[in-house]
Amino acid sequence: MSTRCGSPGLFLLFVCACGDPGSGTSSTLSGGSNVTTASEASASEATASEATAPTTSGASDSVGTTPTSTTPTSTGVDDSTGIGESTGVKLDLGVQSDFGTPDGDGCTKIDFLFVIDNSNSMANEQALLIDAFPGFVAAIEAGLPQATDFHIGVTKTDVFGFDDEPTPDPQNPCPYQLGGLLATSTPVAQKTGTGPACNFASGAQYMTGGPTLAAEFSCVAQVGIKGNTGEYQAGATLAALSAPLAEPGACNEGFLRDDALLIVTVITDEDDDWSEPDAPGMNAAAWFDGVVAAKAGIETNVVFLLISGGAPKWPGCAPLDLQNNTGADDSPELSAWAQLFTNHELGDVCQAGYGDYLATALATIDTACDGFTPPG
Repeated sequence: MSTRCGSPGLFLLFVCACGDPGSGTSSTLSGGSNVTTASEASASEATASEATAPTTSGASDSVGTTPTSTTPTSTGVDDSTGIGESTGVKLDLGVQSDFGTPDGDGCTKIDFLFVIDNSNSMANEQALLIDAFPGFVAAIEAGLPQATDFHIGVTKTDVFGFDDEPTPDPQNPCPYQLGGLLATSTPVAQKTGTGPACNFASGAQYMTGGPTLAAEFSCVAQVGIKGNTGEYQAGATLAALSAPLAEPGACNEGFLRDDALLIVTVITDEDDDWSEPDAPGMNAAAWFDGVVAAKAGIETNVVFLLISGGAPKWPGCAPLDLQNNTGADDSPELSAWAQLFTNHELGDVCQAGYGDYLATALATIDTACDGFTPPG
């Protein structure tokens, strides 16, 4: 269990005005540009792709049935963003040869929620996720041609940092809401989302695709490293999907749709020791119920992707070192939560890149899309 500096108490779910969302529809995620595929990767990236990301999938899997893994690498920190410059694995579009629905049936809408740890040890991992995202997008477009309407939202695991009573910016209140979707950048050494706007083409607090998607995601997913080390991974997820934040004028208005497949991706190097009910042995079921309730009680309409330290620990993943920002803690609470979902994939946060992991997840997404159950 990590030691949290400061005690925020109950997180607040109040309505905050963030402007009118856009229409939220798109004929394509990537708009045919700004997508990096395996064939476009550099020679150094091709070498890095030899590292295989371990995953487990399916509700019956046990945590910890893992092959060996490698330690993440980076070329340093970008002075303009504070985020490590990644040399991680690009997504190989050839990994999932049977990915896709030949008859075009299945889900036509997908909501992507990325819950990204913004504590001080996560700079490199954020860069690796951003690196793998364009290929992930391209593969979904290629494999699920019937899915043409996308919402992509990003939130963080802590709003307090080391300040128990942060003062919200009335012009940009959503970064101060646990679970509030982010649409602004994070300057180096500053709190998450307190920089200039990422200028989403959607005009909303979430992205919808198009030729600027890769740049938009890169802007908003670099959530910085000023969050508290006592993360609320589950609390942020549930808040992002909650009714109060979906109300008119609230931060997440229009993001979550009953008739869309929901893909939740949580990336973190620590376990959740803080989210309610904060009771080991009870947390996973309560968090699971919260997500399922947000999807009209249809749990198979959710895909849950967890990139963490694993439980038991992934082989080759060193202990979390907050001095050098390497390694990870094990994640028994989060892993138990993820495995309650029929459609889930577990990945190693200590991998040198997340492309292979996301490629493996494509099959799970395909299955969930094929079996999507319209509400009502």
